[in-house]
Amino acid sequence: MGLVEKIKNAMFRPDGNSEAPAPASFVTAPGTIYAPVTGTVVTLDEVHDEAISGGFFGEGVGIVPQVGVVYAPVSGRIGATTVTNHAIGMTMAGGVDILIHVGIDTVEMNGEGFTRLVESNQEVKAGTPLLTFDMDAIRDAGHDDVVTIVVTNYSDYGSIDNVSDSSTMIAGHPLVKVGDPLLVVTTK
Repeated sequence: MGLVEKIKNAMFRPDGNSEAPAPASFVTAPGTIYAPVTGTVVTLDEVHDEAISGGFFGEGVGIVPQVGVVYAPVSGRIGATTVTNHAIGMTMAGGVDILIHVGIDTVEMNGEGFTRLVESNQEVKAGTPLLTFDMDAIRDAGHDDVVTIVVTNYSDYGSIDNVSDSSTMIAGHPLVKVGDPLLVVTTK
């Protein structure tokens, strides 16, 4: 096992052998959706999928991931899971519905490279590991591994504002880590 793998195991698996990554811990505020993965933020326009970039699923952002673990971006209830484990829906307090989708066309992978760690109707706290994914397997299958986070019922709210900000920029995009503020939902 190489140094990078040892570091990833130490950071994301409490004893190095556990299947589930350790929970992340961060302070939350009402109406704020936090980064569920560490990576660089991109606009939905930059996501190479017509349905996502066109706003078909909702308003939000994408994150090009650096690690293959998705954490709950809010406290709430798991609303929907997919049999292919590449997407999870959540409802946070106040009824905001969130969709977290890993990759582009990854449904074609039939669950290969994805492990879901939660079930429908399960209550979770912000920072709970939701799923893991193998970034190399996604890329090897010819897919983009961008993680999109969208508010699906955005028309029920006044605005969905991207508040990701970072002093570290990569190719003009902010670098965020799990638990950094990402989106703020305001009421009408």
